[in-house]
Amino acid sequence: MKTKRGSILTNIHDIRKDKGFTQEYVASRLGIKQSGYGLIENGERGLQYDLLLQLAIIFEMDIIDIIAYPDTCSLDSRIAVNTTKVLVELEVSNDEFIKLGLKEKVLQILNK
Repeated sequence: MKTKRGSILTNIHDIRKDKGFTQEYVASRLGIKQSGYGLIENGERGLQYDLLLQLAIIFEMDIIDIIAYPDTCSLDSRIAVNTTKVLVELEVSNDEFIKLGLKEKVLQILNK
């Protein structure tokens, strides 16, 4: 699995194109200007974890699937995306989410 930063940025670009999204569309969903998003995608501005979480939601993918693109790693992408949405809404990291004991409960709810 490729994990270099440049590969992830290439994957983000390819996913955006494959989904038919413009930079303007993704930027508007992120709440930033197209030029700022372009800098991120081109590697001229840092790719923060929170931004990667937001991109996963916009692309309706799990973060690991963005990293591994075009291969996929998650067994149930819908659950992974919804779990990511919960993490973003609660403003907690995955580690905090697990420590709070919420992960299993949320997965049970999403599986219903």
